[in-house]
Amino acid sequence: MSLEPVEAVLVVVDQGGDVLCDMAGDQPALPRIRFDVRWPPMDSELTDRVRRELGLATVVLEPLDFTTVVLLAAGGTRPDSADGFAWHGHDAVIGQSLVLDRRTARTPPPASDWFRPGWFERAESYIDGEIKAAGRVRLGPTRQIKHWSMSAVLRTPTDRGDLYLKAVLPRLAREPDITRYLASLRIAPFATITAMSPGDRWWLAEDFGGVDGWAASKEQRRACLTQLVMVQKETVHRGDELIAAGCVPLTPASLADGVRSTMARDDVWRAPKLPKNLNRALTDEEADRLQALTPYLVECAERLDEAAIPATIVHRDFHPGNVVVRDDEILLHDWSFATVTNPLFDLASWLHDASEPDAATYLDTCFAAWADTVAPERMRGAWRMAKPLAAVVEIMKLIELADIVGPDHDFNWLPMTYGWGRRLLNAATDPDLTINGWR
Repeated sequence: MSLEPVEAVLVVVDQGGDVLCDMAGDQPALPRIRFDVRWPPMDSELTDRVRRELGLATVVLEPLDFTTVVLLAAGGTRPDSADGFAWHGHDAVIGQSLVLDRRTARTPPPASDWFRPGWFERAESYIDGEIKAAGRVRLGPTRQIKHWSMSAVLRTPTDRGDLYLKAVLPRLAREPDITRYLASLRIAPFATITAMSPGDRWWLAEDFGGVDGWAASKEQRRACLTQLVMVQKETVHRGDELIAAGCVPLTPASLADGVRSTMARDDVWRAPKLPKNLNRALTDEEADRLQALTPYLVECAERLDEAAIPATIVHRDFHPGNVVVRDDEILLHDWSFATVTNPLFDLASWLHDASEPDAATYLDTCFAAWADTVAPERMRGAWRMAKPLAAVVEIMKLIELADIVGPDHDFNWLPMTYGWGRRLLNAATDPDLTINGWR
């Protein structure tokens, strides 16, 4: 099935803040580039197109919504504009993009450092310094791999393999310490962290290699889930060490508190349908049903505690995109949200897009992998209480991120929040688990 083309709205700014305008019409207009994908890429794929079509070298500075992005023209002086384009002050395009007008009027700086001019150059300087210190040689330009409100990822080729720089929000800066701790247990392969700059909240890691989990076979995905359980079982009695490494504890009591505060967020659940949430906000009837679940969810937390499933490390973003399958091993990465809590909560994101037959198989795989520690029947019984709570744990994560990045960038998180709200409603109406997945 072919996808409808989508246009990226480009806000190309020079070092002085002037905006590149398309002069083909009656008045200056923001340039647009069409892509045959669902969403325009907010990375070097976009800047490659800008270079080819406009002849300008740029870096992605700040996505403003799902299709509008600010690109910073490279170099210290204003570059020549392409034929049919000219540089103008922002006044020339006022009213063409509400998100751009809001950004121009914005007083506080964005929560994400990498949305600020000069960040890319500073990161490049750091990368070059570490490459030199390691006796490596750069083989080409650095590319932007991921650039959104939660993180920025760059890739730089060297003579000894690609290096990745990852920068994150302060809340997530514990990832390299947790990764190094897990690697020290020597129970499985983890990312190799080669350098860290805690003050900048970024670090360098070696290329993983292998095949992304999205391209893995169903058998390989079951092996990925088994490996997660193996890591979890190995850390059952290491709660204090995990917390010392940076994992956040989520106890039954704090989970119950989180349920109450999350369900009380009228600003989220009673929000209008808007383009920033892809018009996916809950209806009043859905919000009523969701908030009425609070006593049920608190009871689930209490009953889950009574099930006595051992607390362990929980990834909290465990999906195939955070798994790499290599020739003879599996690597689990991106431990930014790692938490010490009930291991069943990791099933939430793993089952996210799974078909019903696959979801049933994944549950069997998970419970079988735990069998030498917790009987499968007890684990399956605990899942009855854990499933709706797992959706709440996902929602808590997304709302926290939306709060951190603020109204300028919560568009990254609101649609997913409402998706999990509806999954929670479905799970609450299926306490006997007649449906294994989320559909």
